[in-house]
Amino acid sequence: MNKWFLSAELFSLIIILILMLNFYERRWRGFPQRKIYHLCLLTSAGSILLNIFCVNMINYAWNVPLWVNLLCNSAYFLLIVAVSTIIAYYLMRLLFEHIYQKKQQKIFTGVLVFLYLLYSGLILYNLRSGIIFYFNSERLYCRGPLVNFGYGIMGIQLVMLICLYLRNRKSISIPMRRVMRILPPIILLLTAYQILYPDVLFNGGIIVAANIILLVNFQSRRVEQDTLTASGSRKSFHQELELRLGGHQHFQVIIIAIHKFGSINYRYGNENGDHLLYEIAMWLEKLHYSGRSFRVSNLEFTLLVPYTGIVSSRKLLDIIYERFLQPWELEDTSVMLDASFADLVCTDQEWNSTDIMEFLKFSLSLAKERPDHMIRFDESVYRKMEQRNQIIKQMQQCVRENRFQVWYQPIYHCGSGKFSTAEALIRMKDLKGNPVSPSVFIPLAEQHGLIAEVSSIVLQNVGRLLGETDSSQLSAVSVNLSMQQFMSPDLIKDLQSLSSQYHFEPGRLKLELTERVLTEDIPRMHQIMGQLHQMGFQFALDDFGTGYSNLSAVLDCSFSSIKLDRSLIQGYPENKRSAFLVNAMMNLFHHMECQVVAEGVENESQAQALISQGVDWIQGFYYASPMPEAEFLQFLKGQKQAISDTKEERRCD
Repeated sequence: MNKWFLSAELFSLIIILILMLNFYERRWRGFPQRKIYHLCLLTSAGSILLNIFCVNMINYAWNVPLWVNLLCNSAYFLLIVAVSTIIAYYLMRLLFEHIYQKKQQKIFTGVLVFLYLLYSGLILYNLRSGIIFYFNSERLYCRGPLVNFGYGIMGIQLVMLICLYLRNRKSISIPMRRVMRILPPIILLLTAYQILYPDVLFNGGIIVAANIILLVNFQSRRVEQDTLTASGSRKSFHQELELRLGGHQHFQVIIIAIHKFGSINYRYGNENGDHLLYEIAMWLEKLHYSGRSFRVSNLEFTLLVPYTGIVSSRKLLDIIYERFLQPWELEDTSVMLDASFADLVCTDQEWNSTDIMEFLKFSLSLAKERPDHMIRFDESVYRKMEQRNQIIKQMQQCVRENRFQVWYQPIYHCGSGKFSTAEALIRMKDLKGNPVSPSVFIPLAEQHGLIAEVSSIVLQNVGRLLGETDSSQLSAVSVNLSMQQFMSPDLIKDLQSLSSQYHFEPGRLKLELTERVLTEDIPRMHQIMGQLHQMGFQFALDDFGTGYSNLSAVLDCSFSSIKLDRSLIQGYPENKRSAFLVNAMMNLFHHMECQVVAEGVENESQAQALISQGVDWIQGFYYASPMPEAEFLQFLKGQKQAISDTKEERRCD
C-alpha cells in the first residue's frame, strides 16, 4: 500500500468534513430528512476514517494481532454497506416525501434491513471461511471470491430506488428528479472503476459523490424556505400541492390567517413579532408527523397533511382552533391572537394548486364573517364562490359594454328647503336584469382591480351631467373616491381633464373620502388634497362614525362637509345616547366651520329633530331615494311636489 492510495482517502475525508461544517453552520431546519442526512455524514466520515485505520494496520500486520485486523476490517465492510443502506433509505424518504403510500415505504425499508442482515451474516461467516477477505500465513491481506458482494447489495438498492422513481415520478419534486438523474450514473461509474481497478481505494470517493449530490438537494430546498420562519414558502406550497395532485394523493389543507398583528409589532417590537411568527410556524410543523407547514403570506400559514378520514381531519382543525384560543408566550407576557381558519380536503377532484389556493382564500373571507371564524370548504362554499366569480365576470362585461348605470340620490338642504345637490351612486344588473347590491360588487371591484374603471364611469357621467345642467338647478354632485383611485398618480390630471372636457366649475364636484383612505398615506393625502383645493374642488368626509372615526382627520384636512353615518342616525332621536352624540358632533363641526350631512334619515321624527338641531343637509329615503338620471332631472324640475310625494320609503338594492 503506498501513500497515493491513502492520500485519496484523506482527500475524501477532507471533503466530507467540509460538507459537515457547511451543513452544521447553516443549521437548516424544517425538513424531516435532516436527521437522516446528519447520520449519512457521520457514518460516511466514520467509514473513511476506519478505512484509513485498516490500511495502516494492514501495512504493519506483523505488529498487530491477527484478530484485531480481522475485527477492524470486518467492521469496515459492515460500515461501508451501512452507509450505502442509510443513503438508500434517505433517498427513499425524499422520493416518498409527497406520497402517502406507507405500504411501499415499509416494503422498501424491510428489504433494506433484510439485505443488510444478510450481509452481516456473510461477514460473520467470513471470519472462518475467508470468502470476502482473509490474511494468509505471511499476514498479507487477500481478497476472497465474494469480496464484491457488498457492491452487489448497493446495486440492488440502486435498482430499487430507480424502480420507485419511475413508478411515482409524477409525485416527485424537481430537485429529486435531478438527483435521480445524476446520482445513479455517477455511482455506477465510480463503482465500476473500483471493481476494475481493485488496487485503487476509491470507496471514499463514491461516498463523497453521493453526499455532495444529496447536499445540493438540501441547498435547493433551502431556497424554497421562508426566510423568517424556516417553514415552506408560498412557492414551495404550490409545488407541494402539484406533486400531491400529480400522484393522486388524498390530503387536507388548513389555512390560518392572523389579524391585527400590527398592534403586537407596535407594542412589543418587530423582533418579538417575528419571533412569535416563528413559534407559530414551528408549532404547526410539529403538529402532525406527516405534515408540512408553509408561510404563504405575511400573516397566513398553511398546514398540509394526509387525509385519513372526516373524523381525524375535523379533530386536527379543532386542535388548531383551540390552540389559538390560548395565549402565546412573548417575552415576559402572554398575547392573544385574533385569527380565522379554513380547511379543504382533496380526494381526486379535478383541481390544481391555483384552484386550491383560491378556494382557501375565499373560505377565509367567509370565515372572517362567522362568529367562530372557522369554516370548511364544501359544496355550499363552492357555490358562493361561483356566484362571486360570476359577478366579477359580469362586472368585466359591464365595463367593456358600458352597462353600468349612475343613479343620483337627492340631498335636502334644510336652510332653503330645496334639493340642490345629490350623491352619485353606481348601479349594476346581472344578465337576467336583477339588481346587484353595491355592497357586493364594489368590494369585489376593489379586490380584483376593476374599481378604477367603475369609478371612471361614475366620474364621466357626473361630469357630463354637471356640464349639461345649470348651477342654479344643480349646485353640486358628490362622488365617493376609493383608496386606489385617490392614491392614483393620474387623479389630479384626470379631474382637471374632466372639468375642462365638460366645462363645469370644479367646485360643483364634491369628492367624498372615507377615513380608511386618509389613513393609507397621510403625507401623500395632504399633498393631493392641497393641489385639488387650489384647483377649486371640494371635499367631504364620508361615513363619519364608523370604523376609523377620529377628530384628527377632520382637524388635519380641509373638509367642507362631514357626513354622519346612518348607523348614528338609526336610534335618533329616541335613543338618548344617540341623540346626545349626534347633537354634540353637529355642534362641534359647526364650530369648525364644517357643514353637516345626516345620512340614512328614514322618518319624519328623525328629520324634524335634526332640523331643529341645525343640521345643514339630509340624505335619506324619507325625502328621496336613489334614482336614474332622467328621473332625477325630472325630480329637480318638480321638486316642490316631489317633497310631498316621495315621503314614502323607496328602496333600491
